[in-house]
Amino acid sequence: MKRVAIPLHVCQIRRNPMTTQVFNDAEQRRLQRNDHVLALDQYIPWREHVRTFDADAYYVIYPAAEGGWIVRCIPPSSKSLKQRVPMPEAWAGLGCAELQEVSGVSDATFCHAARFIAGAKSRDGALELAAAALAQQFWDERVEAVRALRAGFERSLKEQAG
Repeated sequence: MKRVAIPLHVCQIRRNPMTTQVFNDAEQRRLQRNDHVLALDQYIPWREHVRTFDADAYYVIYPAAEGGWIVRCIPPSSKSLKQRVPMPEAWAGLGCAELQEVSGVSDATFCHAARFIAGAKSRDGALELAAAALAQQFWDERVEAVRALRAGFERSLKEQAG
């Protein structure tokens, strides 16, 4: 089998030092706030940094090219199509008015049907959307845990009675 030489520039990971600094600054601010949202003041190619995110970083927000702000779910790895914490199921595919009503965020604009991205008109709106998504997601998980405990308890009672 003949080996083919791959040009070095194809193999190199292109990391702009400025991009890395913007990312690192945003991550430091997130850690100081002790929250789950990485807030970028400008768009940078953040996916290449996913492997360096703490496991408790769930969303990244950044300005959208066409105006407004994006809330993007952080995947478990840079190549993954899954999300660490997706947007709530109830938000899937909703637009302005419906999403504003369901999320409680007055300037929410959309949530993709696949629940990996949402938008708001302002930075504060994007932060509110991320916080609301986390609150809803963790609430749903608690409700499911309580249901599972209740079902186990009811099975135990039936076994003891029968």
